[in-house]
Amino acid sequence: MAPLTISCFSWAGEAAVFDWTANAVTARQPLAALWHGLPAGFEAGVDTAVDLGTGKLYVFRGPDYARIPTDTGHMDEGYPRPIAGMWPGLAFDTLDAAMNWGDGKVYFFRGPRYCRYDIAADRQDPGYPKDIAAGWRGVDPAWSADGVDAAVNTGTGRAYLFQGEEYVALDWHTKSQLPGYPLRIADQWPGLPGRVEAAWSHAPTVPAGSRGTVTAADFHRRYRPFAEAGETQLGVPVLVTLAQAALESDWGRSAPGNNFFGVKAKATDPEETRQLLRTREVLRRPDAVFPEVISVTPRPDGRYGYVVRDWFRTYSSPQESFTHHARFLRDNPRYRAAFDHTGDPYAFAREVAAAGYATDPRYADVLTARMRQIEASR
Repeated sequence: MAPLTISCFSWAGEAAVFDWTANAVTARQPLAALWHGLPAGFEAGVDTAVDLGTGKLYVFRGPDYARIPTDTGHMDEGYPRPIAGMWPGLAFDTLDAAMNWGDGKVYFFRGPRYCRYDIAADRQDPGYPKDIAAGWRGVDPAWSADGVDAAVNTGTGRAYLFQGEEYVALDWHTKSQLPGYPLRIADQWPGLPGRVEAAWSHAPTVPAGSRGTVTAADFHRRYRPFAEAGETQLGVPVLVTLAQAALESDWGRSAPGNNFFGVKAKATDPEETRQLLRTREVLRRPDAVFPEVISVTPRPDGRYGYVVRDWFRTYSSPQESFTHHARFLRDNPRYRAAFDHTGDPYAFAREVAAAGYATDPRYADVLTARMRQIEASR
């Protein structure tokens, strides 16, 4: 994805499109004309909005938020909803600003503090909230004491925070304020008023060369001992366990609550053992029930692709997750045929897939490809 070419700013019920190439506002219209079906009050002004990269814009006002598809501009049915309870772990019930950092994280600002939210895990990261001045080096604590009004990440390695009539520029790589700031908005942003209330953009990409990678060899080296225990005690081949863990957790980058295998929970399970996460499903029917259905899309094969929020297990450690996974396969009669192939991990994997471990019809191919990748890294 290329760096942003436009961003949107709003104030007093108006929305403006700022063209980064022209360095000017190129269009203005009322929020009520930009978005349709808005709840009462939203058309008069919003606190912030953020694009998570799913084709939906999340718009916040007071304690509520609305979800608006970017292709239609019509608010989804069932909204607005309260922020509290719908964004797991989020410390704030109202927001001042939000910014997609482009690396799978969103930053939410409220008063002098901010939180970091994991998009894939659909949960606030541990250790937050933090003071803005403490987390973004060089930002004057006095400048951010009343919070920020808006935030924009351009996808070029530079981001901006707006407060009152001023703004500061941030370096993406160091999360620090650039020298020479703050500056006045009216002097540097042609077409914008002296202050803005909210800003949003399409989800930006990660600036080139800024994100570290986790190799198959790294993953194998770190998690093999847990997989070996499952093979020794319960007969689940090491290569199958590692491949399933790598596939479900994106090589360990996304294992919320130490859940490396995407193990589901029930809504009736104890609260401390479950978490509500965003996930994707492929089903044969278009009307399946989940705690929240974000979207349902028909597929060429006649099935339906779902983006939903559903309940998942939490674990005290990666080791507990690996142990539970091996026990789940061993004790579930559905996977009994797989244990006729404990000496052949690829045959074992095909049997697990055939028994319906995942809803993706291509799961066997995807899993065995991941197995070959791990095997080649040793």
